[in-house]
This record gives sequence, C-alpha cells and structure tokens, in this order.
Amino acid sequence: MTMGAYASAASASSSGTPAPPLTWSACEGKISAELQCATLRVPIDWSKPGGKTIALTVGRAPATGAAAAGTVLFSPGGPGGAGVQELSRALPHFAALRTRMDVVTWNPRGGVSGEHIPLASCAAGPAFATPDSRREYDQALKANTAGIVACRDAVPELFAHLDSATQARDMDAIRAALEEKKIAFLGNSYGGVLGASYARLFPQRLRAMAVDSVPDHVDPFEKSERLQYEGLEAGFQRFVRWCSGSSDCVLRGANVEKTWQAVVRRAERRPLSGAPAAGERRYDGDDLKFLAYGLVDSTTDWPVLAKAIASAAKGDAAGFDPQGRGLPSRVTAMLAVNCADGFRYDGYHAYRAAVRRSVKVSPNFSGMRENAWLACSPWAAKAANPPASLPARELPPLLGVGPVYEYPSVRAITDQVPGSVTVKYDGVGHGRYLNAGDPCVIGHVNRYLIDGEVPAPGTTCPAWPA
Repeated sequence: MTMGAYASAASASSSGTPAPPLTWSACEGKISAELQCATLRVPIDWSKPGGKTIALTVGRAPATGAAAAGTVLFSPGGPGGAGVQELSRALPHFAALRTRMDVVTWNPRGGVSGEHIPLASCAAGPAFATPDSRREYDQALKANTAGIVACRDAVPELFAHLDSATQARDMDAIRAALEEKKIAFLGNSYGGVLGASYARLFPQRLRAMAVDSVPDHVDPFEKSERLQYEGLEAGFQRFVRWCSGSSDCVLRGANVEKTWQAVVRRAERRPLSGAPAAGERRYDGDDLKFLAYGLVDSTTDWPVLAKAIASAAKGDAAGFDPQGRGLPSRVTAMLAVNCADGFRYDGYHAYRAAVRRSVKVSPNFSGMRENAWLACSPWAAKAANPPASLPARELPPLLGVGPVYEYPSVRAITDQVPGSVTVKYDGVGHGRYLNAGDPCVIGHVNRYLIDGEVPAPGTTCPAWPA
C-alpha cells in the first residue's frame, strides 16, 4: 500500500479531540482498483491513549452517485475478518448502496489476516474438546492452555485487548477520522457483536444499524446458546422435510431424524472409521455433529449430508470428512475475541450444566456448541465485554436479517429497540447480503441505510435463488 501520512486516533474516542483526516491512496495486494486505502493508528489499550499503538488498514469504496447520503461502516464478522479483502471480493453486492453512500471497512486488530499477530504462533490453537468426566475436562483445559500460550506470549498486550468493546472504540476512531458526526453500520455475522458493542458505547453516534445473521450479544450466555440451538434445530428440520420429498435424498422414505440420532449413538459407543486419508482417526458422535452442522446450513450440501448419514449408518464416516482432516483447531486470535466477549464457561460444573440444557433443547446437536466454547477455559481472564442489553431509548430503530438458523438470535438484538424490524429469510444460508448477494435482502437493507426506511413488521424474503 502506498501511504501518505498516518492518521492518529489516540484521542478521537476518549477526549473528543478530532482525529487527523485519513489520507487515501491505492490499496496493496489483490484488491479492487475501485477501493482506496488509508492507515489509522489507534492505541492498543484505549485507557492509555498515549501508550503503544497499532496501525489499522481502512478501506473505502467511494459513492458513485452525485447525491451522497453519508457513510456506511461495514464489518464482515469473523471475528477478525479482513474487511478490505471482503469488501473487494463482494463489491458487486454493494453497487446499489454505493450510488448514494461511501462504504468504509477496516482490517481489525488481531485479525485473521495476521497484520498484528504473528500467524506462525497464532494460526491454530485448541482443538474441539468433548469431555464427559472431570478428568477428561482437566485434560482438555491443559491442552487448550498449551494451544494458546505461544500466541498470547508473542503479543501479550495486544492479546489482552481484543474484545469487541475495544474494537468498537477503534470503529469510533474511524468515524472521527472520516469527519462524520454519525455513521450507519452494517454488520455481517460476528460483526453484529461489534455493532452491539458500539451501540452500547456510542448510541448517539449511530444513524442506523443493520445486522445480518448475527449472534446474540445482548442476553445472558445461557439464553443466547438456547436461541442458537433452536435455530439449528429449525434448519435441520428443513433438511428433514426436503429429504422426505426429494429424489436427490438417498434417505427418502426413511425416518431421517431417527436415522441420524441412531448414527450419533452408534458413534458414541464405538467411534467410526473415516476416509483412507484419515488413517487411524476415528469419529465419535460429537465429531459427527460438528461436521454435519456445516452441511445443514447450505441447501446445496443437503444431498451430501444425506449420503454421509446413510454411509455412517453402515459404519463409514468418510462422507462427513472426505479429506480425512478431522475437526479443525480453533484459530487462536479469533478465540481470544470470543472469550473476551463472554462466550465461555466458568468451570466444569457450568460446562456440564450447559451440556444438560442443550440435550433438552437440541436432540440432534446437543453438546456441539459447548465443545467449541470450552476452549476459553481456564487461560482466559474474566470477560472484558460480556453480553449486555442495549440503550434502547438512545438508539434509532434497527434492521435485522435472519435466515432460519440465525433468526432467533437476530431478533434478540433488534427486539430491544422500539420500531426495529427483522426481515426473515425463508431458507438457510449464512450472511444474505455479503455472502449471498440476495437481491431481496439487499433492497431492504439499502433502503434502510440510505433513507432510514424500515420495512413492515413480518417482512419475509423468499428462499433464493428460487
């Protein structure tokens, strides 16, 4: 990236002192020529504005029309997703919005692009753990801590300041450097946690906020987990209904749900073998739940899921993991954000209680989410940015977009603010605006971000493409 002077935002969000404006120039790397880039320096620790700083890469897709209506700040989620690269990749989806608005994004601190944290020590961390006893739990915690230490010790000060509230202060520094009194915000996926964090800290600086396929960060963790499970079960039931009527489903005519549950029980009793590339690796029921979860959320993968279940019923789990890679490790830098935002369990008894609750809510995927968040214990300090309600009276009406799986979680956020609406996407598929380019969703979001027009309550977008 060819850069002019660095802008410094050390006081932009703390004392109100204006930040120097950004200096825009061409972006480095394989980024669309339509984007411009700049660099903004922010404190690692916002409570120490005169302390060490890091440089954030900020990207802008300028408005293409004459009648500009302001700026939309966009986060792709992740956490840690590289906004500049994601905006460049999906730029056609923003074409109509750009007729009236600048779209600005940034590569966040500690992001998966590795700009601030050495990828050699942080690309992989703890594995998904499935302990069924206190002994196994303690073993998992020991392994998890070992998977974190190298990354944490490489950049200890930054590692301690990756929570979304700190990143919301980075967002406000960008707003100040853009010389905008108020901004609109579009958050995809985990970007909704950034949005909720910003709304709590700076409600008076939000003109509008749209969130798409986002997790709940306003309710206690116990409730947000229940909403996630309810959404996942709703998505699985869509798969079951499809299977009963589609010639592409090899389980057509069978009781799909009972077959799946029997496969999980069998794998729990005796883990199943996989593809030749998996070697001696075996897959237990928790492994199969995690691998199936990714297939449930994509209709194009439903025939693959049906075949995988049918093969597993015969003792072969290869269909769930054709490359034999097993379950991935958690990306450490991303996990550091999750844990600091309160997605964690405080001790063995809290973990086991969560697993017991999930059995009641999710007969098909119970325990899966607990196994993921277990990686936050015990190395993570107390959550710096736990879930909390929004200052509803200080915020404009919000707009949510929720596919079947995420709809309950999105509603948890938008329902807090009077006048808000969540558009229900009548299908599965994560990230309707950014990832899918869904024209119905894009139309509603653009009208809201540009003109503040909230659709009617109960608005639904049909499954797309039809």
